[in-house]
Amino acid sequence: MAMMLFACGNNDQAKRIEKLEKQVFSTETTIDPVVASDLVSAYCDFADANPNDAMAPEYLFKAVDVSMNLNEPQRTIYIIDKLLKDYPDYPRTQAALFVKAFIFETRYGNLNMAKKIYEQYLEMYPYGEFAEDCRASIENLGLSPEELVKRFESQ
Repeated sequence: MAMMLFACGNNDQAKRIEKLEKQVFSTETTIDPVVASDLVSAYCDFADANPNDAMAPEYLFKAVDVSMNLNEPQRTIYIIDKLLKDYPDYPRTQAALFVKAFIFETRYGNLNMAKKIYEQYLEMYPYGEFAEDCRASIENLGLSPEELVKRFESQ
């Protein structure tokens, strides 16, 4: 009986997510930030209620994407930290870690924290998908656009 109730609740959450995704990702209208925020909450609620479900880390990763596009850096970092803590072996976790460093660099201007996270990425994923991007980001931290152009022209 408990398994049936669990499955029903899981199904209700998945249906809610599906409905919200249709609203958010419909190309016919502009994205409603309230609905998009509800979608982020639904993704996170699903992961909290169903931590062992194969979709939990995928939904958290989707939540990172949507919250990032809503320009909610603090919320995005919170979700990334949850993904890193609860699903360190999920294949897209390394992308989320890179996004975290990028947020600290570009949204907060906290270059020390960004560097620390880029270095953390390189320690965890030395040959990862974003390893070269991390190295380049570390090398270029703090440079103005003009300085970047000069650096690239000299190479």
